[in-house]
Amino acid sequence: MLLRLITCLLLVVTAIASLASCDRAPSGTGDVQGTALDGGMQSQVDGSYDAAELGHEYWVALPAPANTSGKPLSVLGATLAPEPKGVRILGYRAVSAHDTEGQLMGVARIGAEGGVLERSHNYAGQPVVVKPHQRSDVYYLARIKVTGPVHGELTTCRFRYRQGTRTFRQDLRCVNEIKIAPPKETG
Repeated sequence: MLLRLITCLLLVVTAIASLASCDRAPSGTGDVQGTALDGGMQSQVDGSYDAAELGHEYWVALPAPANTSGKPLSVLGATLAPEPKGVRILGYRAVSAHDTEGQLMGVARIGAEGGVLERSHNYAGQPVVVKPHQRSDVYYLARIKVTGPVHGELTTCRFRYRQGTRTFRQDLRCVNEIKIAPPKETG
């Protein structure tokens, strides 16, 4: 009886240890939860854009990731979540702050400032190396379309990166509230 109890206890402990070592990433990618990135000031402030128009497209800037660790890493991509009602995410770009005369903060209409964001080299789809204790000069943009009254905010920037032989996922806070502009008065 005692031997049976010990065997059952060992099985339970083994099962718990196996579960504790499993991937906790809700995305189902198999990525491990990371901690090496920081979004700086852009992760600490809430952005608001109150001039959006139905049917128009906009760029939403994600924070330029900083590597807080002592080892280099390669950012593999970034996405926004959740997608609030009234907004559709159409795609992503990654551009250098050197090409865009600084990093966009918040939201900009597609084609704004002569379309520099559209003409800049797109680094999306290729690893972006970030040295230890440095901020990347490449930042990500989400292209969104306002499809109706917006209910909710874009609140989370999800980054995937590789450090050594492991791939990580890390969410950074990046709040952007999109508001429809009031109708223009005609007179």
